[in-house]
Amino acid sequence: MSDESLVNYSVDGHVATIQLNRPKAMNALNHDLRMAIRAAQADAEANKAVRVIVLTGSGNSFTSGTDLKELGDFVTKKGMFDISVRDYKPILDGITKSDKIYVAAINGVAGGVGLSIALSCDLAVMAESATCFAPFTNIGLVPDGGLSWLLLQHMGSKRAFAAIAEAEHITAATCLEMGIVNKVTADDTVLMDAQSWAASLADRAPLSLAFSKRIMREAHMQSHDQIALLESEYQMKCANSEDSGNAITAFFTKQKPVFKGL
Repeated sequence: MSDESLVNYSVDGHVATIQLNRPKAMNALNHDLRMAIRAAQADAEANKAVRVIVLTGSGNSFTSGTDLKELGDFVTKKGMFDISVRDYKPILDGITKSDKIYVAAINGVAGGVGLSIALSCDLAVMAESATCFAPFTNIGLVPDGGLSWLLLQHMGSKRAFAAIAEAEHITAATCLEMGIVNKVTADDTVLMDAQSWAASLADRAPLSLAFSKRIMREAHMQSHDQIALLESEYQMKCANSEDSGNAITAFFTKQKPVFKGL
């Protein structure tokens, strides 16, 4: 895509990269950028070769959240509820309900609904100088994009509420300690490191990854017994797959399996 594109989209092997491209505006999410993200997600979802999707920002920000320059228009004409349901929910659902794995490469600040997007990803790599924050009490609003639920899952109730109430920036080191991200890496290699990790994941069994993601999503809402049963159901599907049969054969012949997602 050209330098004027709001999203830089590329595919390398089994890995797609979606890079938000409004660096001068801290990749703030205006209407056009939200639509561009959804279009890139649709392209990645439709591409059968793509197994892992890296989501990142250009410049020094992942995304600062909703573009406040549009906020007045949202309130008076579209309504905040409308913008959340119509624009943000499809982006978030595109991450959480996809069978493809999303890796967030948090290259800079992830704020507001941008933090919701980052936390919705299955895995996350964060630059050393990057920060996360929920700025809502600074502007008289409440979290959106499911951020209250996401923070509660990652941090527990006390720390989650403090993050919302105080609206302070959370460092990469603290994010790693709290389990918000998986890895912290150098600022200038965060995207490359995320793409390298994504490529290694893409070499693994696609069905196993997809089904594991589905199970993890349900595990937040169901009991131990229900999840054990769900695991058994998906285990049977995996055991009957071509990939599993070939992988077991490769194990005994000391060869590296090649997974097709079948």
